Amino acid sequence: MSKRFLFRFDGARENDAFLEAYRSKGHVVYAGQVVTLERGWIPDFVEVHVDEHGQCTMTLIELEASETRALVGARKYLAESSEHISTTFRQHLQRVLERCRSTADPRAADVQVLNDALSRSSIEVWTAAALREPPNIIERLPLIDQGRSSHVPAVISQSAEPAAHLDGELSLSARVHKRVSRSVLILDAVVRGWDNSDASLRAWRNLRTQPLRREIAANSSSFPALAALLLGQKTGVRLTINDAARELSEVWNRFRPGRYSEHSVLAAIGKFLPVDQELNPNAPVRVAFEKARPIINEDAA
Repeated sequence: MSKRFLFRFDGARENDAFLEAYRSKGHVVYAGQVVTLERGWIPDFVEVHVDEHGQCTMTLIELEASETRALVGARKYLAESSEHISTTFRQHLQRVLERCRSTADPRAADVQVLNDALSRSSIEVWTAAALREPPNIIERLPLIDQGRSSHVPAVISQSAEPAAHLDGELSLSARVHKRVSRSVLILDAVVRGWDNSDASLRAWRNLRTQPLRREIAANSSSFPALAALLLGQKTGVRLTINDAARELSEVWNRFRPGRYSEHSVLAAIGKFLPVDQELNPNAPVRVAFEKARPIINEDAA
């Protein structure tokens, strides 16, 4: 089972809404001790995600009132040493754990889970720009020394293209909303073996008979995130992509039992989005299926 943590290092009152937004999503929240990075910078927040396989992802969050200041503030971390950040955070976590134990803090068990996970795996480090109002991450990028600097932002703004890495709450423009929903439908068709159409990609995308769309329409209350993504007009949407991935894994595991986790579904969507962007809408849809098939097979849990 995956678990998410949010560590707060800036106690400014104007940052309270951001913290509460993450607390409401089920994050384990901790504040009270500061982490100082190699160049003397102190991030506003650090989010750590431990996935179902025990892999850890850390995101340094810079929170500002304006998009420009947030982007500048977050990108300054890109040249930091991911190894140094990982070591510094592990040391910080030891202090947090000791304090939780000495004060009988009920979060001690959760912090111990995180500490154990960090001792078993490496940490992938990202930086994120976030807005105070509404509380929202607008860009997320990997540190340069991890060799993934060519990736586009992980959280999609109105002007940005779909990302190769997706996580958390996304605010999708109408154009990106369409692309993500269509990519999900293509991947789903491959998973369930509904991938033998001779229609063009454009015609297939415009159908209202795809089995996933029909299933979600009939059970929208059971799949609220997928309903928001797939049903109705594609005029833009805000949703937590992890919820949609978790619901989709439930659907896909009926066809391939036990093969898809939330993490693997997110990975498949993220890898197919840039592929889908380059497809010729007038080409046969089977071209899309052929490109989706190895991604689906690669990212099975």
